[in-house]
Amino acid sequence: MNTISDVLVIGGGGSGLCAAISAATSGATVTVLEKCERIGGSTGMSVGSFTAAGTSYQYRAGVNDSTDFFIEDMKTANGADEARENQELRRVLAEHAGPTVEWLSSIGVQFLGPTPEPPYEKPRMHNVLPNSKAYITALARECRKRGVAIVTSARVEKLLRNAAGEIIGARARGVDYLGRRGVILATGDYSAAADMKRAYVGEAAAKVQAVNPNNTGDGFRLGGDVGGVMLQMDRLYEGLRFAPANLPDPIKLLPSHPAVSRAMRLVVERLPKKLLAVVLRGALTSWVGPNNTMYAAGAILVDPDGRRVANEDSDKELARGVAAGSNQAYMVFDAALARKFSAWPHPVSTFPGVAYAYVQDYKSYRPDMYHEGATLEELAAKAGIDAHGLARTVEAFRGYASAGRDPEFGRTRFGSGIGEGPYYALGPMNAYITLADGGLAVDTDLRVTEAGGTPIPGLWAAGSTGQGGLQLLNHGLHIGWAMVSGRIAGRNVAYALPREDLTPFGDTTSVLELPLDRLEVVR
Repeated sequence: MNTISDVLVIGGGGSGLCAAISAATSGATVTVLEKCERIGGSTGMSVGSFTAAGTSYQYRAGVNDSTDFFIEDMKTANGADEARENQELRRVLAEHAGPTVEWLSSIGVQFLGPTPEPPYEKPRMHNVLPNSKAYITALARECRKRGVAIVTSARVEKLLRNAAGEIIGARARGVDYLGRRGVILATGDYSAAADMKRAYVGEAAAKVQAVNPNNTGDGFRLGGDVGGVMLQMDRLYEGLRFAPANLPDPIKLLPSHPAVSRAMRLVVERLPKKLLAVVLRGALTSWVGPNNTMYAAGAILVDPDGRRVANEDSDKELARGVAAGSNQAYMVFDAALARKFSAWPHPVSTFPGVAYAYVQDYKSYRPDMYHEGATLEELAAKAGIDAHGLARTVEAFRGYASAGRDPEFGRTRFGSGIGEGPYYALGPMNAYITLADGGLAVDTDLRVTEAGGTPIPGLWAAGSTGQGGLQLLNHGLHIGWAMVSGRIAGRNVAYALPREDLTPFGDTTSVLELPLDRLEVVR
């Protein structure tokens, strides 16, 4: 049994749906295979910010921006990682991000912005309204309008090739789905693939859970089995987030219908900035972890036993230390830090240019995460931390801060340390990997390439699966790349020459069962 369409897209997140619409509006018939019960992927779980230059939103705000300005700012954000950048793909992103924001607007997506995003000089972060589900609602509606067939609960087992070695489709649930013109891999990243994280980053990273548990690296394995290579597999975004609120986030509860988005945009654009900030602080405190500037100022991170878990100078080390234990931790600080982080320019948590949350906001919006005590013993009792363990840890840390040396973990920034009470704790927090920046090597047409740069016939990749060496080191770039690369890949596959031979050739081994040593990695 088989199903034939012009273009086959594997993955129903933002990049896959954009690819499907782009191919369909280019005259192709399209089938999307999604392994989960519903579409959405990481795009539907994200904050939803989209960084772009040259948009109508910028024009209305009086911002004169350009592709070259955008690229120069990305260079600045990259810092030392600039040497690793895929400059050709970066220009593709910079040139197409603005038009893609306009295209999304044309199908009903509304944005708030542009807002500043340091270290960028120009405000270019566009924040989706009312939440990231608006992307998926609009894209799904457009897919239906364009006749795209979406098959859910259809995890792909392997790619199919003909006798000439061309990729002609994929097998899922015992059915061969064929694509006359090509196949697009858009399955997200590998942040939930413990074996891949262990192999390419290390055992400590393998223990850190992913925000999206469905990002198991399927596209990487599928592409690698047919000759694709992976780039920058050492790059993970590891950090801490607050446990989910007992009460649902009102922002996430808002329906993502275009009419609601338009109404919300009209409201937020007219609200005084101070009032808007108050509204957004509730969403900000719902899950975003504290800025690491609090640790540099003197805070410590402890587990439920009251013991420090890692070097607070490093988000990565903190995440790994928390994940290695109970996966619960608390930020502890004194009265002096509480006063300091109760007003600008010292927020506890940040949506740059949009909202800032301070210590008192957690007391108001997240009382379940906010704990205060006149003494360390009282704080420990309220937070559920072992009192003796916390007292010993604070006493030891005071000595480290006084000496300027941390013999336990090598911390170098002590700030004012832990001084007089009252004392405060924020938590519990859990360790997560938000994103993984590895990706299959692709050319500027989004064709998957072999180690020597030769395109694999019939195979394209988009989004995180086809990140191809891009750095994407500032907010809003991953969503931007997902949408931009999906649109480009879909259009290119739609105009590719159809293959005459659509007969699968070779063995039927599932690529998802292959050992990792069958996959080639380029760092």
